Amino acid sequence: MKEKEYKPIIFSATALGLLAIAFCGFSRTIRRKIKERDGNKSVLSGATTRLQCAHINHDKNNPKINSVSNGRQLTYREHYLDHYNRHKKNGLSVQDNYSTVKGLYCMLNKRERQGLPHYDTLLETKKGKK
Repeated sequence: MKEKEYKPIIFSATALGLLAIAFCGFSRTIRRKIKERDGNKSVLSGATTRLQCAHINHDKNNPKINSVSNGRQLTYREHYLDHYNRHKKNGLSVQDNYSTVKGLYCMLNKRERQGLPHYDTLLETKKGKK
């Protein structure tokens, strides 16, 4: 049976007045293969809890966007920092990346948020610099 190809879609859910945005692209089978390949732990820290399958390259024109080779296991916090640090460099538009970062931030618990830059700083511009 041929693996069903899924396109990234955006859905929103309101919780406590916050808009959570998430991208769903990997099929269940692809997520399972990524988890097996990565040993069901984060590829960055080795953590084994609060994991997500995360895209490496988010370019929607990439024909292999939802393939095993374009995915990896990260914790929620690592996924947030990945999107935050690669803002404008990860294949997503500024608005799509901001929405994703905001959604990821909302999924983090209080302890995980400690020391993280707030997502609104992505939209701030530095005065005097172009």
